[in-house]
Amino acid sequence: MRKLLLFLTSASLLIVTSVPAFAQGQISASATIYNVDTSAFPVISGFVDVTDTTGIFASGLKPEAVTVLENGQPLPADAFTELAIPLQLVVAVNQGEALDARNANGISRFQRVAQVISQWAQARPADMLDDLSLVSQAGPVINHAAPADFVVGLDGFQPDMRTAAPNLQSLATALDVVSAQTPRIGMKRAILFITPQMTDPNLAASLEPILQRAVESQIRIFVWYVDANTTFTTTSAAVFNNLAIQTGGSMFQFSGEERFPDPEAYLAPLRRIYFLSYTSRLNVPGDQTFAFQVNLSNGNTVNSPTQTFALNIQPPNPILVVPALQITRQAPEEDPFNTELLLPESQQIEIIVEFPDGFDRPLVRTTLYVDGAIVDENTVEPFNTFTWDLKPYAISGEHQVMVEAVDSLGLSKTSMSLPILVTVIQPPSGPTALLAKYRTQLTFGAIIFAGLVLFAILLSGRLRSLSLRSLQEQRRVQNDPLTQQISVLTDEAAPAAIEKKPKRQYKPRKAKAGKTAEVEAVASLIRLQADGQFAALPPIPLNGKEVILGNDPVQCTQILDDPSISAMHARIRATDDGGYLLQDGQSIAGTWVNFEPLPREGYRLNHGDMVNFGQLRYRFMLKNAPMPQPPKITPLTPDE
Repeated sequence: MRKLLLFLTSASLLIVTSVPAFAQGQISASATIYNVDTSAFPVISGFVDVTDTTGIFASGLKPEAVTVLENGQPLPADAFTELAIPLQLVVAVNQGEALDARNANGISRFQRVAQVISQWAQARPADMLDDLSLVSQAGPVINHAAPADFVVGLDGFQPDMRTAAPNLQSLATALDVVSAQTPRIGMKRAILFITPQMTDPNLAASLEPILQRAVESQIRIFVWYVDANTTFTTTSAAVFNNLAIQTGGSMFQFSGEERFPDPEAYLAPLRRIYFLSYTSRLNVPGDQTFAFQVNLSNGNTVNSPTQTFALNIQPPNPILVVPALQITRQAPEEDPFNTELLLPESQQIEIIVEFPDGFDRPLVRTTLYVDGAIVDENTVEPFNTFTWDLKPYAISGEHQVMVEAVDSLGLSKTSMSLPILVTVIQPPSGPTALLAKYRTQLTFGAIIFAGLVLFAILLSGRLRSLSLRSLQEQRRVQNDPLTQQISVLTDEAAPAAIEKKPKRQYKPRKAKAGKTAEVEAVASLIRLQADGQFAALPPIPLNGKEVILGNDPVQCTQILDDPSISAMHARIRATDDGGYLLQDGQSIAGTWVNFEPLPREGYRLNHGDMVNFGQLRYRFMLKNAPMPQPPKITPLTPDE
């Protein structure tokens, strides 16, 4: 009941005051494209944002729910993918005495607010690098930092709340910071405005330009109204509530007793975006228009504003690659009198297809023309090779060769005509050509015939000689009564075995391994990653009496390579009692130990301390770690 009465009172105050306001029911659905990317033409893409009638991101849409309007012509979407993206948030603190009010434990309202924001920032996933900033009436405190660095800066922010007078300067500064170009296309922007009551009677009028600027830039403002609960029904509370509603945000009131909402409940809908891509049908250069239409799940249709972009589209440019400007057709070398076969029977023609507009795209047809007639055509890959049939060419002559290329957009271009001379050498004919053609066979035939005749003559003479010799031998045998057979005995000698002397084997001498001495530092700094794990980098040894850290190689003994490091950022001195004293060198980004800023007189490092040099984080480690001290237990009296 109490919350209902507060709401009714706030509504009545909105009616009484002259603040312009729109009811939430009047918020219309919207569709916005952040940029049109034509670098992969004919595929055109962009990041788009779609919100429903409540101003919340319309999640779960599919490609079939989207129609692209290219120069007014409807086209289907190839992809409509929902993505998670980081957020750009500025925390604006309107300092005032009410933020310093403390509870029974001595904790101020602002300290509790800062604790909730710090816990939220620390819970951000490592891959979700939000762009976070912190501003006050004095100006920016933290500019465009990662969550880890933002937490460090927020913990060190100690404003003087009691002497500050609340005003709108921090909100105006936050609007300037968040209006800068986002580091990533499609990142959405929001402001968390922490403010007490403001008694300025012209508050509504002062907020009007800020409200208009936030609405035009699509910057959502969430208000945490921190003050006594007696101020929850004042005009100031009503004006700030109207500011939040008009920009698509909301307001939370905190007096010290209420439970804080999870900031991510506000910001989660701002972390979604769609990636839209489609295949263009544009084939005319010049200015083009682009818009899209989305059918929401509730049946409503949302149309995006029309964007104009320039596109230089040119047809493909085919270029002939000819091995020679003259082709000679003649009989084969092994058969120079063949009148039925002339080589070559075909010629391979290659082309190169360039896209002068810089947008490579698929081809649908390439055609080879000779003397204006189609001799070969490609409608599938490969498009860059043709076969020119030369068999019909039996007479020498010059022929005009050109090629045409047609791309997926229907754009076509024909290459320049290239003259190629086809020379035809006909083999000789007639009786002389016949004798020359078969002279080898005739020569071999004559040689074989002459050989056969000679062989017959020699054979007949040999037969007569053998017959006469046989008759004379018969007569001699008859006149010789004795015949004697003589046998010849042969001895076989065994070869002597040859022994092979084994070869002497040599073994290489083993080289003596040298001994190396390695000196380990008594203390060192070990680099940490963003998640707190040790990085795969060598530690920094703390040897000698003093180690100077920075980015100046002349003045420093240890170089730290990071934009946040100053020339002489910090120094670590070894004390006489074996300790180590860390001192800051008046660096710009500062030196921190365990998330606390370094005192001016320095800090004596303990084993396990976490040290931040600007954005670089290290762990101080001793070689001989001390024994852990048991926890000290202090009993509390009943009064405590």
